[in-house]
Amino acid sequence: MYLPRFLNRCQQGKNPGVIALIRTTLAILAVFCMSLNSMAPAFAQANQSSKPKLVLLIVADHFSYNYLSRYQDKLSSGGLRYLMEHGANYTNCRLSYATSQNACGQAAISTGANPWLSGIVADEWYVPKKAKVLSATADDTYKLVGANGTGSSTHRLAGTTIGDQMKLATNGRSKVVSVSLRDTSALMLGGILANYAFWWDRTTGNFVTSSQYAMELPAWAKAFNDQHYADKYFGKPWQRSLPETEYSASTRDDYPHEKAPAGDAKAFPHTITGGARQVGEEFYSAFGKTPWANQMTCDFAKEALDKEFLGQHPEPDMLSISLAAGDELNQNYGPYSQEAEDLVLKMDQSLSSLFQHIDSKVGLGNTLIVFTAAHGTMPIPEFLKERRMNSGRLDPKTLKMQLDAGLDAQVAADDWIDDFSPPNVYLKLETLEKQKVRQADLEAVAARVAKAIPGVGDVLCRHQLILNQVTSGGNAEAQRRSYYWNRSGELLIYPKPGYVFANDAAGTGSGSPFAYDSQIPLILSGSSIRPGRFTQTVSPIDIAPTVTSILGIEAPSLCEGSGLTDAVAQVLGPARPR
Repeated sequence: MYLPRFLNRCQQGKNPGVIALIRTTLAILAVFCMSLNSMAPAFAQANQSSKPKLVLLIVADHFSYNYLSRYQDKLSSGGLRYLMEHGANYTNCRLSYATSQNACGQAAISTGANPWLSGIVADEWYVPKKAKVLSATADDTYKLVGANGTGSSTHRLAGTTIGDQMKLATNGRSKVVSVSLRDTSALMLGGILANYAFWWDRTTGNFVTSSQYAMELPAWAKAFNDQHYADKYFGKPWQRSLPETEYSASTRDDYPHEKAPAGDAKAFPHTITGGARQVGEEFYSAFGKTPWANQMTCDFAKEALDKEFLGQHPEPDMLSISLAAGDELNQNYGPYSQEAEDLVLKMDQSLSSLFQHIDSKVGLGNTLIVFTAAHGTMPIPEFLKERRMNSGRLDPKTLKMQLDAGLDAQVAADDWIDDFSPPNVYLKLETLEKQKVRQADLEAVAARVAKAIPGVGDVLCRHQLILNQVTSGGNAEAQRRSYYWNRSGELLIYPKPGYVFANDAAGTGSGSPFAYDSQIPLILSGSSIRPGRFTQTVSPIDIAPTVTSILGIEAPSLCEGSGLTDAVAQVLGPARPR
């Protein structure tokens, strides 16, 4: 209204230069506005397409961060190196809790919560009401589907998982599937609402699930089992991927402190029979400690991807894969063994094949990939001793007897300890009542006895943890996050650096808060991820809020991690509606 009057006055006043300038400016503004209108749908489309069609979560067991750097030159361009070069590589990802065991790690990744919230305090713990040790997933109210055996479920996992949140956000339309060699990994990654959580049964050699998810296996899973995948490897030698001279980053092949599996030797080639003359449970147990077991897991995951049409629905789907062959393999041979190196090299090939398959079916550009580990592995103690490092083994049974004897000497002769399932010591509370001893006093005495045992490091008492009286500094905060009030023991005992809880005189283990156990890889890759190398300290509990943020949904219910916003590519949102 005012602009035409102004132009009219300028024309009457004989100011053609001003008029020309104004008209030129208006023309430019008009073109700019038209370009904005034409760009608005493109921005909206870019924002919509940034949401992945498939979330692929890969968790390796007993996988130390330094595997990536030590073997980088030998990795293929399509597997782990692809992730390192095209993804956001967090080089300082550390567990935010102290008990570095598999169940704790899988739960932390999927829920974004430490054990003090997730309730998963160890792979197994003592249950006083049942007077026995139970695994984190044991549940006889459910049935094993696909084989005969004890049931398993997620009933001890507090809170929701990434997959659960996807199901809730889409009213069940997202499909969520998890695959592992172990029930614990499959269940913790899948969550309560998953369509399926599959794991491999070592008794039958079949992939199975829980009646929590289905009353029978889908037809495609039955068909896979009918192939008897593992059986073709009976008696087959496991050979190195490369000439022995290429394994210079590892110890010699016949290292004396490795633990030879049943029916096998410590050196290559490893003939896989489990000491049996025919296929059966002994063989399946041995097969589960080889790279072929990881390959089988990936091949089963491909079938799940194809037959469940994952990544081909209007809503994002999720496929979680736990590569668990490294669990017992690393415990037997150690992280500096040629076997551990060859496991990584063959895993790399398996992942390369998996990524190619996903690219052909869904497109890697439509897939958000997360690669991480449940925890690392301590070197074999003798390996450290040979390098003049303080190291040793702590036998849990011996330590339990030492604790009992110490309490006999300092309090009264009686049966004081119900169970020691590292790191949890469970006191026999009936004995306290009988001897009229205050629990806090007995905990304090037991802690002093434990600390006097060579190789024992930090010892925490229940009353200290409940009253938040744990000394600050060191690993105190991580240890506090490992305590769950009605599942953890009256004492938590952690070894000194270089020491490991182990029943055997060979091999190694995990479970400590130290870097060899707690520093793990974390790489994210996808169209919504900014590639690069990130050195800040992060934790596996940061995975869940990052993935759910990218999907635009709520984080899991007990999530306490922080989204990795520096690795998430900035995408322009839709234009403001007119």
